[in-house]
Amino acid sequence: MELLKKLLEDARHLLFLDFEGTQYSHEVIAVGAVLVDCDENYIPTGEPSSFKCYVKANDRVGPLVSTMTGISDSLLEKEGVDFSTALTDLNLFLANRSPKLKVLTYGNQDKKMLLTSFSKLANPSKFQTDFVNYLSRNTIDIGTFISRFLRGKKNEFISLIHLRDFLKLEPSGQAHDPLVDSLDLYHIYQVLVSRKEILIGAYKNLLKTSSLVPSPIRKLVCDLIDGKDIKASDLDLALEIYFA
Repeated sequence: MELLKKLLEDARHLLFLDFEGTQYSHEVIAVGAVLVDCDENYIPTGEPSSFKCYVKANDRVGPLVSTMTGISDSLLEKEGVDFSTALTDLNLFLANRSPKLKVLTYGNQDKKMLLTSFSKLANPSKFQTDFVNYLSRNTIDIGTFISRFLRGKKNEFISLIHLRDFLKLEPSGQAHDPLVDSLDLYHIYQVLVSRKEILIGAYKNLLKTSSLVPSPIRKLVCDLIDGKDIKASDLDLALEIYFA
């Protein structure tokens, strides 16, 4: 897809990444990732591999996050690793795919949580600094890209769950599990890059309904989408009425 070229910059590997974070300090408490190769058109190829771990934080998880994710302080105490170990394990998971890799997230909160947890390290090593900078530098908010073409009924940024439902995809598991969310994002991405007619249809609908398109132009766009012939004089007339 030509529109992805500027974002993905000849990527040959894609990492779909999701973090869960503490309620108040927004530190990482769980990591989920799906890694897959892609062709020159950025369509995933081969079987994806997955990664998940729980991460101990300085702050408490918080009741709202515990309810949403099922992650508790006792779970992190029992199964969590420290943030430094999580970085090492994630790097090992990437193996030799680090070159030409892009990290895809849904929204910008994951990148913020990564940097927040990094800021809590007392004496970060060169590896930790370089790896976090590498992830941050190569992270792409694919949700913002998708929102250029597909939005909610009130022109709002839609959630990952609603986007999955719109595409009629089965959930990969319980929402707000970081690996499940990463898998959902991977499946959503698969559909969008291989079936461009979905984005075209969604974009047509956005042009017809979005308040971002000026009303005189929107009427003409609606006519075009509905198969009506439009002339330059129609635009002139619409603008004369609009500015009357």
